[in-house]
Amino acid sequence: MEKCPFAPAKNIDQDSELAKSPVGNYSEYLQLNSLLQLQVRRTDDPLAHDEHLFIVMHQNTELWFKQILYELQSIQQILHNSKVCEKSQQIVFQRLVRINCILRIMVQQFEIMETMSSIDFQAFRGIFKDGQSGFQSTQFRLLEKIIGIKEGQRCCTFLEGLSDDKKEVAKDKDDEEDICSLIFEWLSRTPALDQFITSYEKVVGDEVKNLLHAAEEIRLIDPSESNNFSKEAESMRSNFAIIFDSHEFENSSRKQGRRIPYLAFMGALMINCYATEPRFSVPYEIIKNLVDMDELLAKWRFAHAMMAKRIIGGRQGTGGSKGYIYLRSTVSDRYMPFVGLFEVASFVLPPQKLPALTPSMKREISRVYTG
Repeated sequence: MEKCPFAPAKNIDQDSELAKSPVGNYSEYLQLNSLLQLQVRRTDDPLAHDEHLFIVMHQNTELWFKQILYELQSIQQILHNSKVCEKSQQIVFQRLVRINCILRIMVQQFEIMETMSSIDFQAFRGIFKDGQSGFQSTQFRLLEKIIGIKEGQRCCTFLEGLSDDKKEVAKDKDDEEDICSLIFEWLSRTPALDQFITSYEKVVGDEVKNLLHAAEEIRLIDPSESNNFSKEAESMRSNFAIIFDSHEFENSSRKQGRRIPYLAFMGALMINCYATEPRFSVPYEIIKNLVDMDELLAKWRFAHAMMAKRIIGGRQGTGGSKGYIYLRSTVSDRYMPFVGLFEVASFVLPPQKLPALTPSMKREISRVYTG
């Protein structure tokens, strides 16, 4: 059984012994006796009834983080291979779907937490006088690191708020290539990409010429409509120019804080344009689910921020952060490593105007794609 890489090292022998022991009944297999003893309230005040809900919700969230990390690390291992075969792509797709299902549930779970009023929370908030906070979640920091959120993109340092032992766990992952980088390397290897870029540039250029020709034809008959055609042609020319100039694209991406390299972007564009081609159907679903994951994490952050605003208002967070203000500041493109994939939609042509795949392109993408 593959072990979660983020479990403390001291559990390795214990888990090994457990794996050798009989499965036992339902309760023994799930270790329910241990699990159900972990929801320990720190106050016996009857007015602090909701502390139990608070504990259950946060423990549940950490369990979901553990499962997401487990899936992400398996995806990371697959993408580390220089060849990502079709079978492996299917596994990546299925595990991304699972992660997104979990994230949707996690967003919905805030509705349960919001059944706790601000006064209910204040009844036990005083027990966090030493700064205990979700801000100290090591697993969420590791999740951010493994998907590709860089130190310079964060509102705080990656290690801020973590205990010394958890800092060491996090530092152990510093040398690992994140999923964002691995995905972009994979997209850069899209088959027939050079031919696609050439043919796409020609089609865009032809469309601009057609618009200018239409403008000229009706210039004397309908000057207003002619002007509209001219504006559309100029807009198309200027908007699309950046994807046919790799240096300009890279410079623009850096200025806007987007990590996606030129070839990875064009690979994603090609896959989106020809998603119905058998070779690109699974890669398209992978891209779609990466975009979904970015969006769902943003929704989770926003739901978290709004819950905090409802329950603590403008107060400081228990971990010393600015509470709602800090949480709301994380709902931004800086925390979306795949935000560059969203921009692909800006350059997709109508299906009627897409360049036809040439025989050589068809041959290349019909080969068994190993990535």
